[in-house]
Amino acid sequence: MSSAHTWVVVLLLAATSAPALAQPQGTDDGSTALRAALLAAARDRKAGESAPPRRGRIERALYRYDNSAVATPFILQPWHGFQLAGGGFPAGAGTGVGVGFTHDLGRTRAAADPNRANRLAIDALGAYGTRGYSRVAAGFDMLRLAGAPLDVRVSGQHYEFPQQDFFGFTQDSRKEDRTNYLMRSTEGGAEVRWQATRLIDVAGGVFYLTPGIGSGTDSRYPSTDGFFNPAAIPGFKDQPDFIRTDASVALDWRDNPLHPHAGGRYGLDFSDYRDRDLDTFGFRKVSIDLQQYLPIPNRYRTIALHAAAVFTDPRSGQQVPFYFEPTLGGAQALRGFREFRFQDRHSVLATAEYRWEAWWALDGAVFVDAGMVAADRHDFALRDVDVSYGIGFRVHSNSAFVARLDLAFSREGFIPLLRFEHAF
Repeated sequence: MSSAHTWVVVLLLAATSAPALAQPQGTDDGSTALRAALLAAARDRKAGESAPPRRGRIERALYRYDNSAVATPFILQPWHGFQLAGGGFPAGAGTGVGVGFTHDLGRTRAAADPNRANRLAIDALGAYGTRGYSRVAAGFDMLRLAGAPLDVRVSGQHYEFPQQDFFGFTQDSRKEDRTNYLMRSTEGGAEVRWQATRLIDVAGGVFYLTPGIGSGTDSRYPSTDGFFNPAAIPGFKDQPDFIRTDASVALDWRDNPLHPHAGGRYGLDFSDYRDRDLDTFGFRKVSIDLQQYLPIPNRYRTIALHAAAVFTDPRSGQQVPFYFEPTLGGAQALRGFREFRFQDRHSVLATAEYRWEAWWALDGAVFVDAGMVAADRHDFALRDVDVSYGIGFRVHSNSAFVARLDLAFSREGFIPLLRFEHAF
């Protein structure tokens, strides 16, 4: 209540109280009732002023998203364990439609507590893309074994991607040499994840892989085996089964992994691929991923930095299959170029973004990406680095990312990118 309103109420109370003091006890001329009415009105006014403002439709929607059990758009949120899913297809799959299922087997026993010991959960996914892409997957999780910060996951999947792009090797590959091939694989294995401290995450696993390569089905471009010499592409003619052993460690001190404004994440991954059939394609792979977020000078403006490198080294006398080599281009790396645009045994990437809050649910961004691939580490040179740049818009709630639209440019033109995951 404002000070003026307060004085009005005080004067009215005084005016009605003075005659009442002069009246004989037991008489009532209505002043008591009037005073009670004024006090009630004052309380109502105060309550109205202190009530929180009503949210609009968009605000209510994002508030529900903010406080939902999972950080996904409403249409992707679970219903009795079922949810719509996109399948995680690469660019070029067309429109992906799928159904996922997740279930906590101990939900009736206080499953709301994420730290409850010996939790069991299952998940499954089936998805299809309009250009013939498909994926089926399932997993079983054992969480916080014996109350320790230790999780075990057993999982498997089968996928078929019939229109994977291939432009050739090296940074000098040509846009006009775009071809496509089919890749399918069945994979299964187990991994263990240990939360060593609040900031450090350690993981390791073993998987069995059965990749297969064939002719592409995209009629707009030639099939890779009809344009390039298959004998000159390691792994195109023959694909053995592999045993892959993984180990990783990450230091994560971001303020909010779903929508970071400060802190950083620094990860190192090592994988060893052993050829089970031909003793021809064994190799090791090391991936480095560094993220840093610098608020300037507050949470409403942020400089986001990302550096990544992937190195694949074959065993003595062996080769790295082309379908396991790192690539640059697409929504996550070198955004001004098509996905898989550059490919070779090693890759490096650096990205910088300036993000600012244009509205409480919308961020603007300007970004620049720089990267290159090379057959040998000694071949990296600044003169060969390709650059892309652009502007972006990010929709978010108070605590979680929702979607982004990036408008990216490079020497090969303009590419719009609509995605439902952060660039980093």
